[in-house]
Amino acid sequence: MTGMWQTIGHNKAVSSLARALGEARMAHAYLVVGPPSVGKMTLAMDVARALNCQGDMPPCGACTQCTRISNALHPDVRLVELETDDRGRLRTAISINQVRDVQREASLKPYEGRSRVYIFDGADRLQDAAANALLKTLEEPPNQVVLILLASAVESILPTILSRCRRVDLRPVGVEIVADHLVQHYEFDPHKADEVARLSGGRLGWAIRAVADPELLEQIGQQVEAVERTVQSGLESRLEYAAQLATRFTRDRADALGELDVWLGWWRDAMMVEEGTPELVRNTSRMSELGAVADRMDKRSIAEAVRSVGRAVELLERNVNPRLAIEELMLAIPMPQPVRQ
Repeated sequence: MTGMWQTIGHNKAVSSLARALGEARMAHAYLVVGPPSVGKMTLAMDVARALNCQGDMPPCGACTQCTRISNALHPDVRLVELETDDRGRLRTAISINQVRDVQREASLKPYEGRSRVYIFDGADRLQDAAANALLKTLEEPPNQVVLILLASAVESILPTILSRCRRVDLRPVGVEIVADHLVQHYEFDPHKADEVARLSGGRLGWAIRAVADPELLEQIGQQVEAVERTVQSGLESRLEYAAQLATRFTRDRADALGELDVWLGWWRDAMMVEEGTPELVRNTSRMSELGAVADRMDKRSIAEAVRSVGRAVELLERNVNPRLAIEELMLAIPMPQPVRQ
């Protein structure tokens, strides 16, 4: 593999792109699909550097073009993402005006590099009108322009857009790869690196952010404790929790969905303990609490809890009333039972 690619753990994708670059058969449009923080943006930036690199083995990471792209100073590389509204809140979709801005720029020759590169972070969140406008550009791509669409929910993208992009799938990488990267590049304690790697679910970007921001791990710890308290509580406390989480959802969807992801991970851990595979547990610091739950619930009850959390997330993503969706979850979660003998 040539060049200084910064993408870690996705060797197949990097090899394929590097080979296409070396053989001068890069596509005009790519769709990079994978879970949040798995490395989609890193790969897109690698491609942008490789297309404009002045070195012998692109991306070299050291030439003027690579450096300017890395520092977000290159006029020919543009990130298109969700914008904020007048009140500073993140919008829920990429607008047609953003796409039209890209179309106007894309018709011009590159300003200083070889290629104009437009990275759409959230291609699965395009307004209908924006998606249709983007489709026109994909049908007749300008010369020296490469579009890179990043998405987590590929089912939300128009089939006509999918058919005009070369798809690159990124899956979570091995826990050992994430842990090793944290130890080697961030001098992180190996034991702690292993736990962070497990919590990341193989998403290196999330793990790096957790290392850089200790408050993130502290927040997850608090969320796990909230899960454990709620599981052990009665109906009144559960409904109170549902009301609080629903209110948070209306203010910050990502934050509330993140907490439900903690719920899902915790119940999956309980399932691993129940099945006798503790080596697969992510929340390794909660083994005692997970063991207590496994002693009080059978496999069927735990599996039902996992399904219930997944259903709640699905309902919220379909814009069902958040309080009703989360209350339904609280009613479905099994009540604590006496310790099984």
